[in-house]
Amino acid sequence: MFIIIIISLYIGIGFSMDRTRRTVKYIFFDVGYTLVDESVVWEQRCNAQSLTDEAKALGFTPQMIYNEIVQATVAFKPQYRTVMNKYGFTQQAPYCYELEKLYGDTEHVLQKLSEKYTLGIIANQADGLSERLKAWGIDGYFSTVISSWDYTFMKPDIRLFQAAVSQSGCRADETVMVGDRLDNDVYPAKSIGMGTVWIKQGFGGMQSPKTEEYEPDVEINSLSELLILFL
Repeated sequence: MFIIIIISLYIGIGFSMDRTRRTVKYIFFDVGYTLVDESVVWEQRCNAQSLTDEAKALGFTPQMIYNEIVQATVAFKPQYRTVMNKYGFTQQAPYCYELEKLYGDTEHVLQKLSEKYTLGIIANQADGLSERLKAWGIDGYFSTVISSWDYTFMKPDIRLFQAAVSQSGCRADETVMVGDRLDNDVYPAKSIGMGTVWIKQGFGGMQSPKTEEYEPDVEINSLSELLILFL
């Protein structure tokens, strides 16, 4: 079984080897639900939202709000904003960054990959991403950090990905995007010729490709599987 898994993964990674006869040089990562586990954040946020007067008036429970966020994600819509707009909520529970935590294998995977590849980030993040990366002790692994806060647009806008590839100094087909969302990570990266790895964690892992353009080159369930792919 283990051998079969390895073979299937390497067949998927053919986007770099077969088409260009070059090895991957640069690997980009999303942050939320890719490097960072947001589960506790969203549990707290759904609970806090259910305690607002507007949610109480509609009889919303934390689970109901969570389910609405799942539905928005599966429909390829912005998660929280879609729910807020759908029910006309003006009282929005804050996103508590202090509750974020790295996945248990994040630092090990980054350390191993950084020995062979240059690493970067392409993420929709609020102000202070550099400080959060430093607080987690992983800032030193990334040569390029592309955050939507520093631009006037957000993923899935391909300009973020184009900027990342430009700053990498590589061709698009020498780079790979690793992310949890088919709409925000896989589709735009694939559209400009980057390799794509879909990590099925969090809300994004519940999505399904709606067309061929949303199908990733490889699907994985944890960061550790990247070591099978690239090392």
